[in-house]
Amino acid sequence: MRAGTILGMILRVPNELTDKQIEEYQSIYKKNFGEDISRDEAIDQGLNLIRLVAIIISSSRENL
Repeated sequence: MRAGTILGMILRVPNELTDKQIEEYQSIYKKNFGEDISRDEAIDQGLNLIRLVAIIISSSRENL
């Protein structure tokens, strides 16, 4: 896991997702887009989403 300082706290960005997180992402994706997504695609998209949120939080912190 990589770590970054956010609001005086450490934000850990995972390198992998648990089975439960992958299944939950697949479920949310299907609910919103009406299509199934492969396990590998769910992992890639899920990790990319987490990284994006971490970048946004980091940028917000810098602008305070």
